[in-house]
Amino acid sequence: MRSQNDLAFHLRMAAMVIFSMFLEHLAATRLPDWSSPRIGVITFVLGLIWVALFAWQHGNEQRERLRILERRLTELGERTENLEDERRARRALPPL
Repeated sequence: MRSQNDLAFHLRMAAMVIFSMFLEHLAATRLPDWSSPRIGVITFVLGLIWVALFAWQHGNEQRERLRILERRLTELGERTENLEDERRARRALPPL
């Protein structure tokens, strides 16, 4: 389940990526037996597909949320107009 605002999550993840890059550099320069794991093309493509599917799902959720909010706004506008018409009818002078 996703939260309303993912900014804090993405900022933490970006900080972790930068920190891991710094650690990777330190390990490569300070530890003589260190060797980084290699990521293959298939793993990289699967990662990109994962990111694309996440973006597609997020876009669908946002589109659905926008559609619901637009429908609610239309309903509220109609309700407001009906209430204003009712108020005007009550305040109107009785027929002679």
